[in-house]
Amino acid sequence: MRDMKGERIEPSIGSERANAEAAKAARRARAAEAERESRKESAAETRVVRDVLLENPSSRYVAPDLPIARQDVSAKRERGYAKISPQGRRSGGERKQAAKTGKLFWQSWNFSWVNRKLGAVLFVIALAFGLYWVSGPVAKVFERPIKSVVVEGDFNLITKQRATELISDEIDGDFLQLDLMQLKNALLSDPWVEKVTLNRRWPDTLVVKITEQKPIARWGDGFLNQRGEIVRVEEASKLSGLPWLQGSEADAPEILQQYQDLSQILRSRGLEVIALKCDNKKSWRLTIKNHVEIALGRDQVMEKIRRFVTVYDTHLSNVWMDVKAIDVRYTNGVAVRWVTDSEMAKKYIKGQTKTSVPVPAPRTAPQLN
Repeated sequence: MRDMKGERIEPSIGSERANAEAAKAARRARAAEAERESRKESAAETRVVRDVLLENPSSRYVAPDLPIARQDVSAKRERGYAKISPQGRRSGGERKQAAKTGKLFWQSWNFSWVNRKLGAVLFVIALAFGLYWVSGPVAKVFERPIKSVVVEGDFNLITKQRATELISDEIDGDFLQLDLMQLKNALLSDPWVEKVTLNRRWPDTLVVKITEQKPIARWGDGFLNQRGEIVRVEEASKLSGLPWLQGSEADAPEILQQYQDLSQILRSRGLEVIALKCDNKKSWRLTIKNHVEIALGRDQVMEKIRRFVTVYDTHLSNVWMDVKAIDVRYTNGVAVRWVTDSEMAKKYIKGQTKTSVPVPAPRTAPQLN
């Protein structure tokens, strides 16, 4: 056979089928090439969008569905946990896999638990060494002796020498090991001490602040403080200038309060109470500074003392030195006992030393607060 140009054409058997298969192969190659180009473009677009997200985190991007490459099972097993037999040993297949990868048998083991235990042991050893290293300086701090003691306070009743003796008897330890509570109790055992404050001043000084009791009045062989408490003392000569209160110990706070109320009224007239007594019948009797006794009775004590003040202002202030005793237990007057052989005694009654003084009208009574 010849073609249009007159050239000879060799006949071929099955050439049409071969051409069809070649065309199919060419189409498959072009499709595969197109798919690879599409994947490259998608990967490039994803990288660009990720760069944009890093520059502008507020933008949002939804990644397209990309084909996921299937990883090799053996590679996953190398990165993950090794399969361990119940006895804690690797199986034969895993040993063969480790041999294929080129690792030694001991290199394929997981030593993370060994590292954790080793780190804990090293930490304990370092901590013990550090404690041993600082134990010496710390021990020296605890063994530091007390070099000075500062005693503060107003020493009117207890002498500073007595306080120093009490403190020195209790200082038998080091600066930090000193029992402050024991020292405080030793100082409070003295009846003249009311409060004690102890402070450590670094590095080796102890500060002791002593607050003394505040005696208000004498009571038996001791005194009453500002709370009405009875305090016993061995030497009461320091209390000679205080008023003397008498009565039942159970009534000591009430007697102290009554003394303070009566003193406040009489002090406005220049009269000072030096003694107050409350007997078992609750009858009150007080003594003024020039030893004038005033009987008040059991009830309406404050009203009676105001009545006395009224009589004192009108009749007795000018002749007060001739008065020996006054009785205000009457309802409409007071009774006055004069000093024997005094001018007032001679003037009012001959041979008697007692007279009755009427109480002026209520309008002349002074207003007392």
